[in-house]
Amino acid sequence: MKLDTTWEIMARAAGGRLILGSPTDRVDSVSTDTRSLKNDEAFWALKGPRYDAHSMLNEALAERSSGWIIEQGKPYPKAAKPKHLIEVPDTLKALQAFAAHHRARFEIPVVGITGSNGKTTTKEMLKCILSPLGATCASPGNWNNQVGVPLSVLELTEEHRYAIFELADSHPGDIKEVARVAQPTLAVLTNLGRDHLEFYGSMEANFKTKSELIEALPADGKAVINSDDEWLSALEARLGARAITFGMNPRARVSFAEKDELIVDRHKLKLSLRSLGKLSRYNAAAAAAAALALGISADKIREGLESYRPSNMRLQVMTHSTGSLIIMDAYNANPDSMRAAIEGFVDEYPIEEKVLVLGDMKELGIDSRLFHQQLAAWVATLPLRAVYLAGREMEAAYEVLKKAKPKFSFAHAETADGLRDKIRGELAPGRAVFLKASRAMRFETILESLSCSII
Repeated sequence: MKLDTTWEIMARAAGGRLILGSPTDRVDSVSTDTRSLKNDEAFWALKGPRYDAHSMLNEALAERSSGWIIEQGKPYPKAAKPKHLIEVPDTLKALQAFAAHHRARFEIPVVGITGSNGKTTTKEMLKCILSPLGATCASPGNWNNQVGVPLSVLELTEEHRYAIFELADSHPGDIKEVARVAQPTLAVLTNLGRDHLEFYGSMEANFKTKSELIEALPADGKAVINSDDEWLSALEARLGARAITFGMNPRARVSFAEKDELIVDRHKLKLSLRSLGKLSRYNAAAAAAAALALGISADKIREGLESYRPSNMRLQVMTHSTGSLIIMDAYNANPDSMRAAIEGFVDEYPIEEKVLVLGDMKELGIDSRLFHQQLAAWVATLPLRAVYLAGREMEAAYEVLKKAKPKFSFAHAETADGLRDKIRGELAPGRAVFLKASRAMRFETILESLSCSII
């Protein structure tokens, strides 16, 4: 982080006032985590539903940091006197305001990516396309929420020629809030699925929130939209020439004719992706459409996509010493992403004996039981060797399988740990094992006892 600003400027931009320290002293970096705070970094004290960083304010922190940004009226030990002190009404709102001020300093293309599935993969694919062409600032990992977005934006420097920020949502108004910070010039909407329905209550509310990204664009800002998505395709007529479409149908400006053939504005490109399945091809098409909107040539798009490697727990393909293939896609899950990922797995491995390991899909609200039942009814029709289910929500799926009496074997456990031995018993040459669940299920624990190599 190279903020290149002063304490006085930061105080004003954050909507607060400097109480201690010289206003002209420089500040180059801030941190919200005492565990990773570097010497002379400014400490931004945030509070949440389960923690309050103001409780960490002490003499040692005052000595190690260059100063603090705290909420007005929050007490701290009198003996702890930071070198600089800014007081603000609300530290989270202040962090967002300061990040928005910082973002406004740079006149570069800024891509904001949202959607129910594929945000991180699309971001990483687009980063692979843009990075060889110029320094690219991108959200680290999944820094995509009310705290992660401003911290990502504060990584912007004069060296950057492009920026890509992932914007996540789970409640109405979330995208509007983080988009004010990122100030995108190009929007990417990957898809609209049945995610976070526990908080939205309806697909209409979900759609309205994700559409806030388009409202945040400048008047001439373009939007990359999935023309195969029944919700997002409706935006094309409204956007007119500002819409850059992607999908599987040939009408889209970026589409896949075959698994290995990407069409970018009628240019056919042979493409070898390292990630599997239809959902991966959608992500690649979304990244390609964003690059097209930025004026990147078709050849550079192909080169970038082929350099992409799946990130941790997102359609990661591994090999086991037994000869089995293990595919890990357990960072998130909802009914639509679950089905698309399983379809991709079955399609990708037509010869291998296939094993599914599925965990709860979280935050689905009152229809959660129904969604798990529907998933199981469909899975029962697939050509599989075995299915293993984990979690309380998956009990409903297990009951459906018992009634359906599929040709494959199946079992259920309360936790991911309860499936380890069964999965270990499935590992053999000629088999492929696919793991998919919401992040809360901690499916990475299944792999801890297995020795796998990433392909």
